[in-house]
Amino acid sequence: MRKIYSSIDIGSSSIKIVVAEYFEHKINILASNLYPTTSVKKGVVVDEKLFTSEIKEAFRNINSSLGLRINKVITNVPIYDAKYTLVDGYTTITNEDNIITGNDMVNALQASIYNKIDKSEELVTIVPIKYEINDDSKLVIKHPRGLNAEKLKVYAMMITVPRKNIVSIVSGIEKNNIEVVDILFGALGDYNIFKDKEFDDDSVGVINIGCDKIELSTFNNGVITNSTILQDGVRNIDSDISYVYNIKIGQARKIREIFALADKEYANKNEIYELTNKSNMKTKINQYEVSEIVQNRIKEMLENAKKELNHLTKKEIRYIIITGGISNMPGFEDTARDIFKNDAVVKKLDIIGIRDNSYSSAIGMIDFFVNKLKIRGKAYSMFDEDKEVELIDTRNNNSIFGRFFSYLSGNKED
Repeated sequence: MRKIYSSIDIGSSSIKIVVAEYFEHKINILASNLYPTTSVKKGVVVDEKLFTSEIKEAFRNINSSLGLRINKVITNVPIYDAKYTLVDGYTTITNEDNIITGNDMVNALQASIYNKIDKSEELVTIVPIKYEINDDSKLVIKHPRGLNAEKLKVYAMMITVPRKNIVSIVSGIEKNNIEVVDILFGALGDYNIFKDKEFDDDSVGVINIGCDKIELSTFNNGVITNSTILQDGVRNIDSDISYVYNIKIGQARKIREIFALADKEYANKNEIYELTNKSNMKTKINQYEVSEIVQNRIKEMLENAKKELNHLTKKEIRYIIITGGISNMPGFEDTARDIFKNDAVVKKLDIIGIRDNSYSSAIGMIDFFVNKLKIRGKAYSMFDEDKEVELIDTRNNNSIFGRFFSYLSGNKED
């Protein structure tokens, strides 16, 4: 089965959709789209009718570029008031050979959360920490599938959020006849897409700088353990530029995107951008000066993020992953290292089709979802056989998908 997945990252300034194939342990982008939104503020839907309409247009655009209709998706949900609870549960291995299967792992996870979720809460995901075989504390393993056992116990992190946080998001998507197959935090995606091998054995912080909020999360041994939100973001950079030069927010955003740098040391003092300000007067903006404004605000954001991360965990954070669209900005990595020294990890997405960090959550959620299925031994695609054939025909067999087409019917264990 070719494994095709789609995800949507709902932000305060844009809706990002990605359709990708997972082939030979790599993500191949088939289509991506960014659609502006005004119905979401600080990660929360504030206008449900408009949100539903924007979702419709966002999917219409990507369906047009893809050549067929997406009807299943993974979505991110707000991280506000998330609860992280350590749980455990067990299952008895009942198959004839007493071999642990993916279904046994799922059964143990289901047992670990049974009757533990409040009615006002919604389960986001459950992340296994370790498995124990036959009540023997010495037989502890992360991936027990295929081993012989009579009993399997799991210790896991259960993550929930208030139900009210996600109702409007899921409703807005499903009103467009699109099934939400999984809900996740963007931070899970950010961590998975940027992590290095050593990260899963250490304490890691994740900072995603958005339009009007900064999401902060901590991971320990590869498991998310806590999170919070700072009410700050890129919009405040635009506000600073707008105030200093007496220009409109739209003009300030454009200057930030195409002219300013995140580290003034890389700026050219002789580079000038001319425009008309709100007083209808000609204004000359020096690249060095505007870059200093941007750099100061970024430093303030990162200083505050550093303090908050230290409040989220008692462990010493060894690595800091920083992402979000602003991290694409020239000079950003140097400014980040001024704050975090050698602990800062500012990577660039390097996937054919997308090299923009604003997509890190959307692509990373697919990666997280795929790995969750893989550990449990599941084969699954969001596109059925008919859609796969349609996709191949539409793309004239030019994609990697078309060249290597094959499938296994049903949702079964590999």
